[in-house]
Amino acid sequence: MGGIGKTTLAKVIYNEIMDYFDSCSFLKDIRATVLHLGGLKCLQNQLAADLSRCKDQDFTTTDEGMDELQRRFREKKVLVVLDDVDDSNQLKELASVAWFGPGSRVIVTTRNKNALGLTPEELQYEVEEMNPVWSMELFCKHAFRSDSPTVELRALSDAIVNTTGGLPLALEVIGSYLCGKGKVIWKETLKKLKEKPHMKVQEKLRISYDSLELEQQKIFLDIACHFIGKDRRVAIHMWEDCKFYPESGLDELILRSLIKIGGDNTFWMHDQLRDLGRAIVQQEDEKEPGNRSRLWNNEEALSVLQEKKSTLACLRLEPSRYPPIVAL
Repeated sequence: MGGIGKTTLAKVIYNEIMDYFDSCSFLKDIRATVLHLGGLKCLQNQLAADLSRCKDQDFTTTDEGMDELQRRFREKKVLVVLDDVDDSNQLKELASVAWFGPGSRVIVTTRNKNALGLTPEELQYEVEEMNPVWSMELFCKHAFRSDSPTVELRALSDAIVNTTGGLPLALEVIGSYLCGKGKVIWKETLKKLKEKPHMKVQEKLRISYDSLELEQQKIFLDIACHFIGKDRRVAIHMWEDCKFYPESGLDELILRSLIKIGGDNTFWMHDQLRDLGRAIVQQEDEKEPGNRSRLWNNEEALSVLQEKKSTLACLRLEPSRYPPIVAL
């Protein structure tokens, strides 16, 4: 998922082993570069310039770039990092370890496992969220410039770190924001984080959501609002009736690390992704819950029903807190 630390990890590995290779190149933000800065030909030129240590590269087409990269560097032992790949064609036209000399390595970071097309010789590693001890240490490095919190802010630090779900991006962004701030700001920030993720974190996470098809987005929002911890079979029939093609939709969400399905067949979603989904639904109408497509808050859902406001929303009422509603 976004913000989990893929690029940071790749940079550490790159810096640790680069001296063992004849030439090296780190192509960052490939998704954004292809989208905004001239496409794959621009990246091929950069790759050739990095590996040859010459800046006058200018391929006229991507096909020429592929041919030239293989011809020039087939005898060189190279290290290439392709950061934030989101399409298999990007790998096809940028770099394959088979193009280069023996001992070469190509490291790829991606949010989309479909982009990899792994062969048996290739290895895959899924970056997981940080454990509580490391999460606190990372947060404190940014919030306090030390490895541990102050006595006065320890309890608030624990609460804030817990809301991030071990997401390094959130720990860094929120910690940096709170550095030097007073306790009142810390309390206010914690309250905001319990309602929705920090704006910068949300922007990073939303990239994966925006890349989904409409039906897949609806499935994602349904899970975020209603089905975390629920058996997938409870929802699958509903999505089939809605013609959302749920099997392929769920497969795409899993491949993009937006959800997981546990051994007990239940949905799991990172807390920050859950909060992103709910924030997207809230933005449909900030003031009037009855105009939103989904309601998950018990008080809001009950209020909409009691006031008999027109709504197309899906509702979730927890039976442990409220008796069944027969008529209103």
